[in-house]
Amino acid sequence: MRELSVELHTSALDQAFRTAPDVLNKHLKAGISTAGSLVSRAAREEAPKAESTLTHSIRSNQVGELQRMVTSSLRYNAFVVGETGPQGIPPIQSVLDWVRVKRIQPNNPKHDQRDLAFMIARSIARNGTAANDFYDRAAEQTQDKVAQILQRSVAAGMKAAGFKM
Repeated sequence: MRELSVELHTSALDQAFRTAPDVLNKHLKAGISTAGSLVSRAAREEAPKAESTLTHSIRSNQVGELQRMVTSSLRYNAFVVGETGPQGIPPIQSVLDWVRVKRIQPNNPKHDQRDLAFMIARSIARNGTAANDFYDRAAEQTQDKVAQILQRSVAAGMKAAGFKM
């Protein structure tokens, strides 16, 4: 007859189970921070650029213990990301600044850039603007890399807590 003997080192196991949540949380926070930086960098690359004000305002902000939100604090961010319908006329000076930065010249030699800015502003008032969801494109581009970062964070946390993966 065979005898089977199992010896558990419960103190080591208990210690691993007690420390695992805190250790794993610490590693996940670091991974989520890294992933947030990666996505915000991709969003800045995808964002439309005129004077780069919007681009420079994009940040990864902590919104929960293990949550990040990549967004801009600028009020007009929502108008760039979402489609707008017919609306009031935008500030002509802002449109003119955009025309100058983009170096757009009117097709008609009788018009100058101010005339062109007025025509663009009038078109925006009449038709609205198309959506430019650069955040979605950035998330799509980085989703595999984010998953890898988080998987590595979990593996490192489990290893640090004393579990073998």
